[in-house]
Amino acid sequence: MERRLAAILTADAVGYTQMMARDEVATLETLDAYRSIMGGLIKQHGGRVVDAVGDNLLAEFPSAVDAVQCAIEIQRQLAENNAERPEDRQMRFRIGINVGDLIVIGDRIVGDGVNVAARIEAEATPGSVAISRAVLDQVDGKLPLNLRDKGEFSLKNVPRPVRIYEIEHKPDDGERDPDDSRAGIEPQVPGFGGRSAIAVLPFRNLSADPNQEYFADGLAEDLITSLAALRVYPIISRNSSFAYKDKPTDPRQAGKDLGAHYIVTGSVRKVGDRIRVNAELVDSGDGRQVWSGRYDREISDIFEVQDEITASIAGAVGPALFQSEMLHAIRRAPKNADAWDCVHRGMWHLYRYTREGVAKARAWAARALELQPDSATAYCVIAFSHMYEVIYQWVDSREEPLRAAMQAAEHAVAADRDDPMSLTALGFACSLCGHRDRAVAVLERAVQANPSSALAFWSLGATLTTAGRPDEGIPMVEKAMRLSPQDPLMNEFLFTIGSAHFMAERYDEAIQFAQRSLDIKSDQPGAWRIIAAASALLGKLDEARRALGQMIRLAPDLTEERLRVFLRETDVERYVRGLRLAGWSG
Repeated sequence: MERRLAAILTADAVGYTQMMARDEVATLETLDAYRSIMGGLIKQHGGRVVDAVGDNLLAEFPSAVDAVQCAIEIQRQLAENNAERPEDRQMRFRIGINVGDLIVIGDRIVGDGVNVAARIEAEATPGSVAISRAVLDQVDGKLPLNLRDKGEFSLKNVPRPVRIYEIEHKPDDGERDPDDSRAGIEPQVPGFGGRSAIAVLPFRNLSADPNQEYFADGLAEDLITSLAALRVYPIISRNSSFAYKDKPTDPRQAGKDLGAHYIVTGSVRKVGDRIRVNAELVDSGDGRQVWSGRYDREISDIFEVQDEITASIAGAVGPALFQSEMLHAIRRAPKNADAWDCVHRGMWHLYRYTREGVAKARAWAARALELQPDSATAYCVIAFSHMYEVIYQWVDSREEPLRAAMQAAEHAVAADRDDPMSLTALGFACSLCGHRDRAVAVLERAVQANPSSALAFWSLGATLTTAGRPDEGIPMVEKAMRLSPQDPLMNEFLFTIGSAHFMAERYDEAIQFAQRSLDIKSDQPGAWRIIAAASALLGKLDEARRALGQMIRLAPDLTEERLRVFLRETDVERYVRGLRLAGWSG
């Protein structure tokens, strides 16, 4: 047995189980091809492949610099490979890197260093590289990296929180951007009371047909209107942003000229009876691409296509904006935080979905209200923080948290009666309190207020599902998924559809969607509950028992009574029957 310090790299394919279900042979061929690319690059950078089980790959390097360079090159080459393949034959990987102590047993490596690397990899965005603070200390000043500080994470079976950084891109010239502030404060665009404004520049017509100019202009104009429905971010007027029409524009300069922190740009290309729209969201402070999307459609009804693409872009931009603003907020010094920063700091903690994070979210939202008493978003953070305490069963009694959630949500709607987030918070609170008719009515107002809000559509779908209307709920959640295909809540979207299929007694479909949810986030007791109960009811007892073991590990205190908090009696009975068949005694 040998001990040594090394850089450990782990990689895992995203959505592998789903791909195998569709086409095992094609998926295995794709995996083999991509593993060959990764293995070759690992060898070139002085590392060795230790293990490759299922869709996972484990490698070690004597140098953290070599490991990081290798990981970046892997993601670059895999992205190029994906671009040349049809969508159903593409495969993306998460990569995590840690430096730590490991134990060598023959050809195998084990130990805390390996475990931490695996946990870090699980927090990486698909197609990206996540690293620990220990790795950053080794590579700082040696590699030109643009890093996003994702914050501290309490990782499973790891005694101390681990700070994780994500590599966003590698500058081509090998020099750091002088405006890049990895350590802290990014430049603020003045105006709007500290809030970050958005400008939508005219979309470029790349078609040979100049008559498509109206489509490109209409798309940008409709997008301005749709983004205005977010109500959180000021939108630069059409007259100002369209001054850049037919002019080559640097997003950084446009941001300075217009006073906008974010710039949306895009292009339209028509070929035959198809149209392709590319769009991206850029941070004008540092030129960083926050989000990008591509939309290919047949032109059957040009106006219908325009509406569909506009809704999709607006739906994707909204969550991307929130994510970016949360990161900006946590990078600035807390003592200098204004109401805007406080709200987004709170949201960052809220979206960690931990007991500690929820408490911190509520504290930051309370501070925001001290600075701005009519902040609807701050009230929303408080409302959701109380609801998460109930949903994740972090409190002994649900009455007081739900009362507080309702009160905060009512305050949010009073502050801005047309704000879709406020309406969503109120609708969700009504649902948890058992007022499902009012919940549905309020959430229908939310989707009307912003037809591009993935959060509102998902909340409506979840409420319809728990109200015993799963076949009405599923299309709502599917709409949320189309609007925001990279949404941080995608695992919840998939879980909700799985729940709906279970309630409709479509157990095979329930298992499929629960597994897809677990492919994104593996520590969801609810998803394991669906698989355990549905498998048992299908007579697949071995699968049911394995899933039950995972459910009990993650939620050892689950009882029938706790299930009744969220579900109708008939649904509780069905779950209990399946879980009992699997061996549950809770």
